[in-house]
Amino acid sequence: MNKRVKQVVAALTARINEGDKVFIDKYLNKAQAALFWQMNLPDQRHALNVAYTALELAAGQAAVNQELLIQCGLLHDVGKVKGDVSTADKIITVILDRFVPQWAKSWGQMGRGSKIDNLRHAVYIYYNHAERGAAMLTAAGMPSELTMIVARHHEAPAVGEPPELTLLKKADSLN
Repeated sequence: MNKRVKQVVAALTARINEGDKVFIDKYLNKAQAALFWQMNLPDQRHALNVAYTALELAAGQAAVNQELLIQCGLLHDVGKVKGDVSTADKIITVILDRFVPQWAKSWGQMGRGSKIDNLRHAVYIYYNHAERGAAMLTAAGMPSELTMIVARHHEAPAVGEPPELTLLKKADSLN
């Protein structure tokens, strides 16, 4: 099955169980958890899956700060706020990114209103959620290492990047 089709199915069937809630409470402080719970359910489920996968990828790697890695996994998409983008607009945005990415990136703009404005907003969020999330984390007083990793999680791999960023990118791409 195509990765994008799997993502749509996962979004439509997303659930969070008691074990997930315990995991979130273990790794996120109150301010971080508030940002996590501001995401919509499919993004929360995705973030949990990314955090679980990142933890598996980090097994046996002593140089990795596992607590930071898990926090990054859980918070990497906080720039996608519940109610900001409809599921239909999110699907259209992914299609636009697939077929006309340069045009879509330049067409997107912040601000909701009409159906077209909402779609443009969805496109903007798609391309800018990492920076938006990092700004939200900074405003909430989160550590700079966490905000930097969230801000850079969609950038191309770079020599010398922190292992937590490398693992987050890999885990995100697998989910």
